[in-house]
Amino acid sequence: MCRKSNDAELKIYYKNYWKILSKVITLAKKLYYNNKLANSTNKPKTTRSIIKTVTNNKKNFNNIITIVIDGKTTTHQQTIAEKFNNYYVSVADNITNNNPINSNNGDLKKINPLDYLYSWKIQVLMK
Repeated sequence: MCRKSNDAELKIYYKNYWKILSKVITLAKKLYYNNKLANSTNKPKTTRSIIKTVTNNKKNFNNIITIVIDGKTTTHQQTIAEKFNNYYVSVADNITNNNPINSNNGDLKKINPLDYLYSWKIQVLMK
């Protein structure tokens, strides 16, 4: 309410109050965590727990990815992975096939980048 007010003095008061409140909250947290560490019997475990709390690093194993493939919604992870892989593999083919530089114009035969990558992969595998 004060943040959106047109009264300049009220806005200045709100801004100053907010700065003071933020400092008080920060100092209270520091005091709380210092006391928690001081009274701890297992300091490494307490430190990890504090860091986890502050950074909010909680693993969420309930992430269910859904995607619409060919008009159907799916949550099957393998199907989603295969669809992404097929898409990204086809991107390189589409770029090279639709690029006018790669067309064979008389003596200007260009090397297909995919052929180069495949030959490089074979050479690496043979070593």
